Amino acid sequence: MSIWFDVTTILGWRRPAVGIIRTEAEAAAHALELIAAGEDVKFCSYSHARGYSSVDADDVATTLKRISGAHTTAPGQVVTSSPNRKSIEARLKEKAIKVLNRLPPKLSGRIYQFLQQRRVSIVEAVIGLRHLRSAIRAFFKPANRPHVFSPSTRKTDALGHPFAKGDSYISVGLDWDNKNLPYLYELKKRVGLRIVLFCYDVIPVRLPHLCVGDVAARFANYFTDVAWCADKILCISECTRKDLMSLLNELGAPVPETAVVKLGCQLSHELSETISDDVRSLLQERFVLFVSTIERRKNHEVLYRAYTRLIDNGVKDLPKLVFVGMPGWGVGDLLSDIQLDPRTKDYIRILNNVSDSDLMYLYRHCMMTAFPSLYEGWGLPVAESLAAGKYCLASNAASIPEVGGELLDYLEPWDVTVWAAELQKYAFDSEALAAKEAAIRREYMPVAWEDTARFVFDSLK
Repeated sequence: MSIWFDVTTILGWRRPAVGIIRTEAEAAAHALELIAAGEDVKFCSYSHARGYSSVDADDVATTLKRISGAHTTAPGQVVTSSPNRKSIEARLKEKAIKVLNRLPPKLSGRIYQFLQQRRVSIVEAVIGLRHLRSAIRAFFKPANRPHVFSPSTRKTDALGHPFAKGDSYISVGLDWDNKNLPYLYELKKRVGLRIVLFCYDVIPVRLPHLCVGDVAARFANYFTDVAWCADKILCISECTRKDLMSLLNELGAPVPETAVVKLGCQLSHELSETISDDVRSLLQERFVLFVSTIERRKNHEVLYRAYTRLIDNGVKDLPKLVFVGMPGWGVGDLLSDIQLDPRTKDYIRILNNVSDSDLMYLYRHCMMTAFPSLYEGWGLPVAESLAAGKYCLASNAASIPEVGGELLDYLEPWDVTVWAAELQKYAFDSEALAAKEAAIRREYMPVAWEDTARFVFDSLK
């Protein structure tokens, strides 16, 4: 009886690892170790066109190497776009240049300068039109599927799979985007699969206004499907587990066995001797580090506003504020403000596509970290900060206090006054910061990713 670990998400990932990606990658690395030790563990991936297929272990090893070795942006580059906006902006620029090349140089230069100054608003307009198109489509063809499990409406006879009777299946990835759970349920009944799935959070249902579009109904259906498919659901915090069980009871869905698995917090890859120019320049300065996708829920705005307030009040010599993460949705205005605001121009840096090695350098050399998120299923950057021995100014929302316990002081996420005061305090009170770091080094017990991965596979026992 084989254990099949699904690597669909990491196979298609082309950026540095974020929380979910890192979880799947680290579990896949542990699976490779189990295979080397003679365990009957195999890899699979899912395609809507072909169904499930096996994946060679060598391909997984190559994928893990690619993800951990991603590079930073070019020196001096400031990212001001969403994940899709980069490709959209590149395509728009390519088309514009093709047209401008047909015009006289003097005229094309003026037009190019005009468009370049307005590139952020142009890209935002294109993205807005896309959302409008999706909204119109949803208006005329609303999703009317009830919150109960129903078999797949797609024909699945042509879809293949490598599973045998009595096998087990584990998935910890982005299943709501690239899986067909009703089909997985069919396989469970047909083959007798034992299935373990993951729940990171139920934010799209509980706080849909912090997500892209109207996703509450879609994710309510998704969690219902998860409940019907899974023999066990692993949740990344007690907060997430309670939220999930409450939601499933509310939806009238079955409540399978659940367990809480703590995510690892140690960047396990070796430090490279090669450091990107952007990161190398920061290592010579004092800086506060915020590691997170730049999106509304992560609440970068409160840090920006805290800095502008401190600067307006005449506070000098503030540390740099470094945002590490790819821009997401709903932050176009914020990124534009950061780019154009002369008060913060010399203080706020944005880095994207940062390798694990460079990220470890940033954690080790930062003055402290910040994490003002409005809601989290866990709060991995907080744990990573503590594992690096660094104090974190953290939000008091949802599961975040589970991460740091009594080692951190937790702040109301929207209270700019409090964030400004705490940033100023630790920026200039080295003794207070040193005391916090000493307590962290003395008391914090970091979780190794190996332990997380082992828990995932042991959950089948």
